[in-house]
Parts: sequence; C-alpha cells; structure tokens
Amino acid sequence: MIRNRIWRTAALVALAVSLFSGVAGPAEARNKRLSNPYTYTMGDDIAKRMAAIFRITAGLEPATMVSYDRKAHNLVAEILGSTEEIEGAKREIEGFVQAIRDGVAPYARKQHGIDLADTDVTLIYYNDTGDEPPYEIVRRENGVFVEPAPESGD
Repeated sequence: MIRNRIWRTAALVALAVSLFSGVAGPAEARNKRLSNPYTYTMGDDIAKRMAAIFRITAGLEPATMVSYDRKAHNLVAEILGSTEEIEGAKREIEGFVQAIRDGVAPYARKQHGIDLADTDVTLIYYNDTGDEPPYEIVRRENGVFVEPAPESGD
C-alpha cells in the first residue's frame, strides 16, 4: 500500500514536471545580433593559447587578456599589474615578450605554420591596484615602448 502510494506520487510529480516544462518558452536573447555567425580565425586561436601560456609561464603573475585585432592584424595582450613605474612595467612586459618567443611563437609555427614575431603582439600594461579604474602605464607596439599621452585636465 505504501509502495503504491510512493509510485503514484512519483508518477504525478513526473507528469507535473513534464507539463510545466512544456509551458515555459525557449530562452531567447534580447540582442539578436549575438546569434550572428562568427568566423574563428588562426589569430583568435593563437590569442587564446597565448593567454594560457601566460598563465602557466613561471613568474608572470599579473592577469592578462589576449585578443586578435582583426583591423590591425595583430595580437593584443592587456596586462593588469600593480606597478605605477614605467621602468617596472617595461621589465614585466619583457617577461611576456620572452614567453611569446619561447612558447607562443613555436605553437603558432607548429600548429598553424605561421612565423610569429614578438613584434606581432602589442602588449599594454595597466596599473590595477583596485583603488581606481585601471589606467595605462606603457605599451610595447611594433617592438617599441610607447608611453600614453598625458591626460589633459585640472
């Protein structure tokens, strides 16, 4: 008797769940453009791998975001660090340049047949202490360090 009651209750719950799940409509994004097709390029793949190489390379503690710039046809690595000094940021960027030479370039050559140079990557160092929004300290573009233009203001 108790077994029959348990089976009936379970059957009613299963029926109720199936009925109610059919009532809810499918989830839909409000922004239809998010469903547009997207071509995944070799640059996208190398950028994704580069971010992983930066995470596992010893001594490269700061967080990085890496993407492929389809207009400039180069990779962009944004480094979030804690130094405010330009020379300190340059030293940290040089560690990332070495990781590109040692890990990313061999991957690009082996996986995609691309000869990737460290000058194909723009490295941007941001100070991110958490006290204020991150701001750019220095960048390495085409193998040359470039300091941001001073902000005009008060």
